[in-house]
Amino acid sequence: MSAWVQGAILAIGFVLGVALMGVQMATSRYLTPYFGSGIDVWAVLISTVMLSLMAGYYIGGRVADSHPRTEVLGGAVLIAGIFLLAVPPLATPVLDWTLMHIGDGVGAALFASVAIMFLPFTLLSFFSPYAVRLLLSDAGHGGRVAGSVYSITTIGNIVGTLGTALVLMPIIGSRLITFVLAGAIIACGAALILMRRRASVAA
Repeated sequence: MSAWVQGAILAIGFVLGVALMGVQMATSRYLTPYFGSGIDVWAVLISTVMLSLMAGYYIGGRVADSHPRTEVLGGAVLIAGIFLLAVPPLATPVLDWTLMHIGDGVGAALFASVAIMFLPFTLLSFFSPYAVRLLLSDAGHGGRVAGSVYSITTIGNIVGTLGTALVLMPIIGSRLITFVLAGAIIACGAALILMRRRASVAA
């Protein structure tokens, strides 16, 4: 795999890392009017993200082994972005229904958080194991490749968390943030599909 393709995959990982945490921060604003902004709500949000990462790493790793192609990963990322485009118009009806039928407790907050974040975050979490599989051409460098992938996505997570909370939210609000980040995710998915690269069989 050429150096520019490797760089492009890592750059996409950074953008997806930004988007994932940015959407989480925006989701907190969707939930606040219904469930408050206390430590219990943040515990629910963080737990939903961790659950999504667990599922995405496991499922994504298995899919990467059976279909180690950038277009397959791109399809998963594209679906996540399209789902997130629907969140701003559908969040209020979903949250109203949750409040009416489940209540305003921790269980209801968990239900709402999972409804908004679990599917797209799970699909976005395919990226890290998939990228390792795509970039790994020599088993002797597996640790270095995995470290690079998880480092760049984590840097993106930090930028997404701080950038969304300190810069974007005071300027444009959670709904527009979700649209912008969904657009970035869709662009990343399209870029991966257009790459049409396969991992080395020797990996």
